[in-house]
Amino acid sequence: MAKLAGSSWRTQLSRAFSATVTSTVIAFVPQGNAITIQSATISSITDTNQTIRLDNGTITQNSNFSDTRNHWARPFIHGLASHNLITAASGSTFRPNDPLTRAQFAVILQRTFPYQAKYRNAVQFADVPPNHWAATAIAKAYEGGFLSGQGQAFLPNEYVTRSQVLVAIANGLDLTINPKRNNRQFLTSVYTDGAEVPKYAVDQIAALSDRKLVVNYPDASTLNPNRPISRGELAALIYQALAFQGQLPKIAVNYANANASTSQNLSINQVTLLEINLNKRQVTSFQGNKKLKSYAIAVGRAGWETPTGMYKVRQMVEKPAWKNPFTGDVIKSGAPDNPLGLYWIGFWTNGKDWSGFHGTPNRSSVGQAVSHGCIRMYNEDIKELFSKVSNATVVRVIR
Repeated sequence: MAKLAGSSWRTQLSRAFSATVTSTVIAFVPQGNAITIQSATISSITDTNQTIRLDNGTITQNSNFSDTRNHWARPFIHGLASHNLITAASGSTFRPNDPLTRAQFAVILQRTFPYQAKYRNAVQFADVPPNHWAATAIAKAYEGGFLSGQGQAFLPNEYVTRSQVLVAIANGLDLTINPKRNNRQFLTSVYTDGAEVPKYAVDQIAALSDRKLVVNYPDASTLNPNRPISRGELAALIYQALAFQGQLPKIAVNYANANASTSQNLSINQVTLLEINLNKRQVTSFQGNKKLKSYAIAVGRAGWETPTGMYKVRQMVEKPAWKNPFTGDVIKSGAPDNPLGLYWIGFWTNGKDWSGFHGTPNRSSVGQAVSHGCIRMYNEDIKELFSKVSNATVVRVIR
């Protein structure tokens, strides 16, 4: 467990933060005029037809929905469905042109962005009682900065707009915003209705546009920021976001504005996933499903085990200073005896303490279980890794 200079210390750690990876999917179950989103467990898979077992019975997921065969968003819908991220239960239909409520969107976010950091504490919205079917997802969406309320209300039954979705996706990707540019002027230069973008959404939509992640149909230059988003449009935007992270293969897009910059796409060796195997004392880097390289590591010792679960890179510091948690003494950045070496990549915090990757002046410790929960690496390896990860990189810790 590392202590950066300026941080506080706690000797006892709660392991309640560990995330559990499940085999659930999101099922859109029409009930009358409403659409209920339920959790479903895959019981068998055969080609593109999957049998999904729900609490109230069994439905069939078919990524070749009858009402998407000629739909412009079909590649995105099919791509998400084939990866068990979305499904439908009304016969063989997906209803790509139907809108979604804010509550339904919160549930989808919980599924597609499960590793978002907690940026604020949940609040009890007056219109979301504890027994509300989407209460947990709404709380997570609020904690992660995806969605906000209006005063004491969340408005769970209101349709979610394109601007609200774009802001949520930008937040989920932790995109860097250009601080030197007038983003309102940029949007009006890219979209015919850029002036209609709500003030709260300007920076995030500009950041998405820089990376050509905004999909507009049928006119790439018309954003329609205040219109309720359709299920097909949402599928396209979420697919684009996951492809940007390297989690899904890219799909050629005809509806992203060509005037937007493409300079911030993934580089050829950018890391989208770091998988730490504690038993092997090894971390492997991936871009999507492609294995890039493995590195030797030191892991947490008995009583200070490295936390298992799914996380994201949350902090990157070059030449970090280190504060002794017991004496308060500080070892300056760049010092040859600094326990953190020259690079720090943090991926977990309880608000006081951190776990992350760092270098070490003690090369003989690499390959052993000797740390206070952090991942020690050879200095040359952490230097190489530091140049290839970002705040969008997922960290998976397994045994």
